[in-house]
Amino acid sequence: MAAYKIIVPLIALMFIAATVWFQRTGRISMLQTIFLSLIWISIGAIALFPDYISVNLAKIFGIKSNINALLFISLGVLFLLFLRLSFQLESQNKRITELVRKLALEEDSKKRL
Repeated sequence: MAAYKIIVPLIALMFIAATVWFQRTGRISMLQTIFLSLIWISIGAIALFPDYISVNLAKIFGIKSNINALLFISLGVLFLLFLRLSFQLESQNKRITELVRKLALEEDSKKRL
């Protein structure tokens, strides 16, 4: 058995434990905990059963090469994560702008008094 088949699942378990700890301390939501745990479970499973998973993914998506199937799916997941992050960033920028406007208006009204 290759060393990565032991090391990667152990690292995945450590990250799952850290994710659960973050959720219990209130740093992340339950939805984020589930999402991150599924990602780490997937990474551990791919490390343990790379041929079985990649061949079946290739069959499901109709891609002839199992490596190409993993690459396409990985790129798709990364693209979705990037979109989610950009939407969150845009939302945060809007909230910051609104907050700065409110603070500026409050400060202006205090100066006028």
